[in-house]
Amino acid sequence: MRLKSNFIFNPIILGWLGVIPFVFSSSVVIINNQYVYEMKIIGLLYASIILSFLGAVHWGFLLKYEKSESFLWFWGIFTSLLAWLSLIIIVVFKNFYIPSLFLTIGFIVALLIDMKIFLESTWYSNLRVKLTIFAISSTLLNGFLG
Repeated sequence: MRLKSNFIFNPIILGWLGVIPFVFSSSVVIINNQYVYEMKIIGLLYASIILSFLGAVHWGFLLKYEKSESFLWFWGIFTSLLAWLSLIIIVVFKNFYIPSLFLTIGFIVALLIDMKIFLESTWYSNLRVKLTIFAISSTLLNGFLG
């Protein structure tokens, strides 16, 4: 099935717009200027937001189809809790490595679950693979460089 929508509300375009904060924060970290520490935090905060969003997609799916018992209810909240734990580690322990790994694992598992659940939606699956590559790359750069 081909996705039809106008330019401004096209989810593919909107998905790619969501890559901008990943690219921006990672670019600043790579350039290694005076704001590296702040950009690492901002980049990992954004990764946490996106991971939470990916879990919330499943709640929307379950609500639409009124599925009362599903692992996806748990998965939908687990992504937010993993993101929250990552933020605690950043703020309290001033550690970027562990949160970067947690978020990366979250992105990988989210992609695998989405590929299984939304298999019939090829446009979404293709988009998710590409966007996940950007998310993981940025998250690892923000966690391990600088």
